[in-house]
Amino acid sequence: MSIECVVVDAGARYGLHPTWEELRSLAQFHLFEMDHEESKRLERKYREDNNVHIYPMALYSSDCTLKYRVSVHRGLNSVFTSNHSLLRESDYKQREFAISGENVVEARSVDSLFEANPVHFMKLDVEGAEYEVLQGAKRQLKTNLLAVRSEVMFAPIYNDAPLFGDIHRVLLAEGFELLNIDYTGAGNKTGRYTLPSRYGKLLSSDAVWTLNNERLFSFKGKELTENIIRLSLFLMYNNATDIAIDVLTRAVNHAGINLAGYHNDPLFIALHKQVLLLFKSLIVMPMFNEVDIMTTYREIFGQSFPLMNAFYESPMFT
Repeated sequence: MSIECVVVDAGARYGLHPTWEELRSLAQFHLFEMDHEESKRLERKYREDNNVHIYPMALYSSDCTLKYRVSVHRGLNSVFTSNHSLLRESDYKQREFAISGENVVEARSVDSLFEANPVHFMKLDVEGAEYEVLQGAKRQLKTNLLAVRSEVMFAPIYNDAPLFGDIHRVLLAEGFELLNIDYTGAGNKTGRYTLPSRYGKLLSSDAVWTLNNERLFSFKGKELTENIIRLSLFLMYNNATDIAIDVLTRAVNHAGINLAGYHNDPLFIALHKQVLLLFKSLIVMPMFNEVDIMTTYREIFGQSFPLMNAFYESPMFT
């Protein structure tokens, strides 16, 4: 039986996040989009993908009916009102945030909708309501969730909407730690007197949290092994290859995990391929030698690392 991997996406406009694209056929995706026009477009986009499920509804802290404001840029639709003074002062997307109407939508909580099923990963992009979605996912946070990607605000773009610190505190309390922030140095540009790589004020970004080691390794048996595989693959796709390899080596060297029984599992094969590609890139770098790579690879996979032509002839790439 294949390892189950369930992803919930709150605010799924435009479709799967790029970090999930390679697992499009392997994971179960539940995409929630409260704009019915966009949800219909998503249904057409994924009509051939039986594992991608589209829900024309919102996720929130409870089961309810929500009224939301429709913006000129429909990707900014929100249950919150925008902070016009901040937008004006920062010269930030004033035209895009302008309101063109209002709609109502059915909302459910994650815990209510997935009461009998695990959710392993969540992505939140709901224009200020991310905190509310987490409040409705407390049971999943305590039992099944391994990582959360969320849009976060560092400035009050929406009136009364929680900021980064509020979301961070909730996740820290549940045994998560901040992995990274999608920030390259480019903020909201204030003027033209700037260098091309770092400028402006950081108003919002995406942030990623994962379970800390204490909580991760508190799982037992098959659940621990499969969570190691799920989370390690997530880390590989989210610019944390060093942490992925650390999790894998901790699992086999200190937690007694044996991955041999999963070598034919599709999710494990995807992870194996990512590690092979990483090690192939690292083996030519001066801080590594073949012994480093081959030792770590054998610890994780119980196999010899394929060198030279054997790498390209690996079943992973044929």
